[in-house]
Amino acid sequence: MSTPPPTVPAGRPSNPTAPTAKVAVAAAIRSAGLDGREADELSTTVLEIAREANADGDRRRSEQIQRLLASASRVTESLDLDTVLAAIVEDARSLLGADSGDMLLWERDRHKLRVVAVSGRWPEMQGFELEFGEGISTQAILAQQALWVDDYATYPHRARALDRYQFGSVICVPLMFRGEAIGALNLHATQGGHRFGPEDAEILGAFADHAAIAIDHARRYENEVHLGRVLAETNRDLSRSLAVQQRLAEQVLLDGGPAGIAEVLAAHLGRRIVIQDHIRRVIAGASPDGGQDWRTLVGPTPDPEPFAVAVRVGREVAGHLLLSAEQDLGPIDRALVDVAVTGVALEFAKIRASLEVEERLRGEVTADLLAGTYPSEAAIAARAARLGLDLGAPHDVFVVDVAPDTADVPGDDRSRQVLSLVREVLTARAPRSLTSFHAGSIVVIAARPKRGERDQHQLATELQACLGSVLGPRSTTVAIGGTCARADEYAAVFAASRRALDLMLKLGRWGTVVGSRELGPYGLLLQASGREDLERFARDSLAPIIEHDHDRGGELLRTLRVYLEEDRVQRRTAERCFIHVNTVVYRVNRIERLLGRSLADPAVVFDLTLALRTLDVLDPPVDPSTRATR
Repeated sequence: MSTPPPTVPAGRPSNPTAPTAKVAVAAAIRSAGLDGREADELSTTVLEIAREANADGDRRRSEQIQRLLASASRVTESLDLDTVLAAIVEDARSLLGADSGDMLLWERDRHKLRVVAVSGRWPEMQGFELEFGEGISTQAILAQQALWVDDYATYPHRARALDRYQFGSVICVPLMFRGEAIGALNLHATQGGHRFGPEDAEILGAFADHAAIAIDHARRYENEVHLGRVLAETNRDLSRSLAVQQRLAEQVLLDGGPAGIAEVLAAHLGRRIVIQDHIRRVIAGASPDGGQDWRTLVGPTPDPEPFAVAVRVGREVAGHLLLSAEQDLGPIDRALVDVAVTGVALEFAKIRASLEVEERLRGEVTADLLAGTYPSEAAIAARAARLGLDLGAPHDVFVVDVAPDTADVPGDDRSRQVLSLVREVLTARAPRSLTSFHAGSIVVIAARPKRGERDQHQLATELQACLGSVLGPRSTTVAIGGTCARADEYAAVFAASRRALDLMLKLGRWGTVVGSRELGPYGLLLQASGREDLERFARDSLAPIIEHDHDRGGELLRTLRVYLEEDRVQRRTAERCFIHVNTVVYRVNRIERLLGRSLADPAVVFDLTLALRTLDVLDPPVDPSTRATR
């Protein structure tokens, strides 16, 4: 059974020396380092005991006061919580004649009571844990008052895990701090030994108050130490962050470029860094050890997937910064990444501004050169030289047209992408070339290859195939203008290639490569007519021959083409067609009978030649081998 703490009986004689005693006790407590509410509460408890000591002359009470004051001194003199708590349990046990004692703390998050200090017979109880809800300690904490029992073995709420200790009388006082119970202080007597009562609860409560104060001091000290460590670590991180920010700023100011920013960030974060442009091309990369393993971030299957941060110039995404994803970034590192991204954005803006200036200069030089509006050849040659173009050497001119509805790419980005792709091809195939937008198309002035290297048609085909692979089939049409050796030749060559390109687009021949020389004077005639009229003229002029070859599997059309190309020389025609001269004579006679016209007539020759050229422009040649022989 349990008994509530006793109160001071009414009618107890007053002590005339009480005010003086209170001042003395208060002074002694404050000299021990306690003040405020804690000191007032402790002095009140001590004075109550002192009154009883004066009234009863009880030496034991005087000893209790001395022990309490000594315990209070320990609380203020030491920050070693384990030592202070062990001394409090030892003083309480010794003073109240207990065989053993312990102190438990309530770990609310784990729902456990853990023994943090012991004294007496069973030191192995140190660190022992009970489920909250078991034992007298739980009941005292919930009731927030002292409890005691004469025989713990018969206590209904006993912790059965403690039965092996054979406790007799047990007294328990909750550790109260700021109105909340944080643990309990227990004293035990062996069976048949000392019995605890209300007077013991008052003394033990004072020791419990000391323990609660000591725990609060230790926790506040621990928090202050932890806060100091956190502040010191934060200060170090901030100092390091400021140093890194300064280094990042230096890379921007000293033109270190994206590569310099990547190196600084990789060294600080200990991560691999990659910087890409808006079409995911790698601009720079760095690893903490200076190696090349950053390239794995842009491999086909990076593992793990890297963090990607968009780099914006204004509202436009100008690129991305990739970081290897070993672990999450802390707030300071995230701030550094933001600083680095800002630096990369500035670098991209600088690069873009430089490119825009260079692009404008390219456009101006190209426009003046192709229009012939320069003051002198020396002046235009000097301007071109600043762009890496030597007008003293021969160059080929190409005009490239990209269909406007190809590729899922916005207009400005699409234009830059097309230019970038063309320049990539030229870097490998025709360095020292000039490429720019002019008159709605891309104009390429490509350095003439050395003997034995690719010809004009090969380079044009490579350009068309490269662009088609990215923008889609039939998206790109290329016109070959010819070769220019002097500045005053570019205007005429460009005009011829522009006409050839316009003719292809007019006739619906997108996605092809055409040479202006292939059309010759026929190009002017073809340009003046519509597709339907041209197709009708070609089919009507050659219909009997086409029908004959279709019905009989003949080769009259091919023979006619070669015959006209060889200026109607029968021997050369036979050699190119790999047939006998007599066969050529037979086929020519057959063609004349089918057409009802003589191939000796120059007008007939012109009409048939124009019809064949028209077929070549409108559709691929009927016989592929014929194209190869021309």
